[in-house]
Amino acid sequence: MSKKRIVILMTILISALVLVLTVSQSYFNSVELNSLVEQAEQQGHEYEVVIHNQFTNSYSFTAETKTE
Repeated sequence: MSKKRIVILMTILISALVLVLTVSQSYFNSVELNSLVEQAEQQGHEYEVVIHNQFTNSYSFTAETKTE
């Protein structure tokens, strides 16, 4: 196999790996965030969610007890 082919195959492999890891991180962040929101709503807390990255769904979550 030529060096050029090896470089192309390695580039494709690394790109596929990066894509899989990014999709996985996005999925697990979404699941975790949905769980946090559900728990905060069940307990009657006010919460704030800030999404920092749309691709990975990285976020900040804060919750406080409701004051009436």
